[in-house]
Amino acid sequence: RLTRLASTILGAPVALVSLVDADRQFFKSCVGLPEPWASRRETPLSHSFCQHAVASGRPLVIEDARAHPLVRDNPAISDLGVVAYAGIPLVTSDGHALGSFCVIDTEPRAWTEREITVLEDLAASVVTEIELRGQVAERRRAEEARARLLAEARAAEARYRGLFEGVADAILVADAAGR
Repeated sequence: RLTRLASTILGAPVALVSLVDADRQFFKSCVGLPEPWASRRETPLSHSFCQHAVASGRPLVIEDARAHPLVRDNPAISDLGVVAYAGIPLVTSDGHALGSFCVIDTEPRAWTEREITVLEDLAASVVTEIELRGQVAERRRAEEARARLLAEARAAEARYRGLFEGVADAILVADAAGR
């Protein structure tokens, strides 16, 4: 939804939520990516502009990638048609940069301050959604663990109850104070 929104609001033909690891970037969400990349939903880092936003922890804004010294030799220019790029790193509340929320144009483009602000707001929404999903998953695991422990406690109680219900005699041990 957020990539579709970014593409529509910013008039960019491509929008991505890219998660970057040591070997590749994976597209958690993508709009407008050409084949075969749209089906593969990943590229090697050789094709990644997003890795630079992640490494710096700062927005990466490129008007014309063909002339930009950081990326002018990147094969994504010819293979994916990347010419203009604006990417905001996805940084969690504990400081981990996971990837980038970016938009791409196939023509040179001077990104406006307003467009970058919109992109930053949408990137913040992506991080919020990622963290909320993590919290929900953590809560679900805690509830499942609690349910398992409760089931084990009930089973132990039933075993001990069965032991003592069948016993007619009991031995009571107490100290001088009756404890």
